[in-house]
Amino acid sequence: MTGKVEICNMALGFIGTRAMASYDERTPEAAQCRLYWDRARRSALRDFPYPFSKKLIRLAPVEMPGELAARWQYAYSVPTSALKVLAVGKCAPFELMQGSTDLAIYCNEPHACALCVVDVVDAGLWDELFIIAMAYRLAMLIAVPLLKNNSAKIQELAALYQQALTKAEGHGANEGRVEMPISQDSWLEARRSW
Repeated sequence: MTGKVEICNMALGFIGTRAMASYDERTPEAAQCRLYWDRARRSALRDFPYPFSKKLIRLAPVEMPGELAARWQYAYSVPTSALKVLAVGKCAPFELMQGSTDLAIYCNEPHACALCVVDVVDAGLWDELFIIAMAYRLAMLIAVPLLKNNSAKIQELAALYQQALTKAEGHGANEGRVEMPISQDSWLEARRSW
């Protein structure tokens, strides 16, 4: 099972610095990994809806601000676990905007559910494509303080991160499809109906 130390060491390897033995050790590398870990994870999850991070969530209604009542019929709170709202209802139009107190979802769907990207903290639940992307994302963030703004290396890491996202998109396009059965020979179909 892949854990924080292994992913941090991948990121450190990508930028060419020494590895860490423990997540809590007192080295500049470990300190930077701890500082940027959560932000790297959340931003990498927002960049592509990996299957392990998607969740359908029933939305909780909130008060509709008067100025939006002409455009939208319903207001819902954004789920606290959601990093990104991908869809509401059956692909209904929606808008995210600051509500009376918090960020809210406005739409015309009663009793709506939202397909969201949620923050999956447990690295044991991540797929391999995300692990690589997360390591590149973390490397991009920690390269600045560890390499003292080596812009060529940061650009290289950004390009590698984009390649990882492109690969995830390609794999995502091939997952979750329902294949139609291959048409059988008419003679076999006639025999099956007997």
